[in-house]
Amino acid sequence: MNDDLNEDPENPDGGEEVVANEADQQGFLLKIAVGGITVQDYVKRLNEDDILVAIDGKAYLDGPQRLRSTFLQDRGEEAKWLLTFYRNGVLFDILIEHPIKSAFGYSTKNETEFVLTAFSQHTYGDFQSYENFEIYRDRAGKCDILSFRPDPLAWMLPPLWLLKYRLYPPLAVVSIMYLLTFVVNIYLFIATAIMLAIYVNRAQNNLMRSFTMYEDKYHYMTIAAANEIDVSLAIKRIDPNNKIRYERNVIKRKVNIKKTIEKSIDDSQE
Repeated sequence: MNDDLNEDPENPDGGEEVVANEADQQGFLLKIAVGGITVQDYVKRLNEDDILVAIDGKAYLDGPQRLRSTFLQDRGEEAKWLLTFYRNGVLFDILIEHPIKSAFGYSTKNETEFVLTAFSQHTYGDFQSYENFEIYRDRAGKCDILSFRPDPLAWMLPPLWLLKYRLYPPLAVVSIMYLLTFVVNIYLFIATAIMLAIYVNRAQNNLMRSFTMYEDKYHYMTIAAANEIDVSLAIKRIDPNNKIRYERNVIKRKVNIKKTIEKSIDDSQE
């Protein structure tokens, strides 16, 4: 892939730009090319010039041609991959279930060395506990962090689930429907309660997304982490003006890296 990329102004060191040839050059990190991002990757809110640092915790320095084969050879072992990216001086992770398809160019030598130095300080949690969190942000920098892990409360007690996630408009509608059907007929109330439980359970992700966007927020980032605290820290590092709404004041102890994630950098870079 023959993409000429300009060095990120956030990096303190300058350097001669490395251009990707048909044959992969090893020892350089990959950067999403200008105009090379695909719709699938854009939906995850990856940006042009994001630098791909690691796959499943291991630094990737083998070039763009071997990138797809790296995904394919591991496909039988895992249905998803944990990718680590570098943006604006911050490392963040994201889980993907399909191979990344954006076009890549090479980072400069100085960029590669700078990012790998930062990556040496990057820590991971237990791979099995990772999930993608979607961050929605308004123009003032106020962010909502959404987790889409299924919540059994959505079908057991829909009003409490709506109250838990502060979805007040649908909570008002559901409460009115409960009240009206209870007054009209007890059997109608039971049937309505069952149908609402099924609907809220199946639509919980869409309900959270739609009412977050209703508050004039847009999809800002997707970050994989073991808990919301780590996501909050990453968001604030990317932009100090970001503020987390309803932020939890609980610090969870980090767990050392496990499974396929490796906390080391290939000796080939030396």
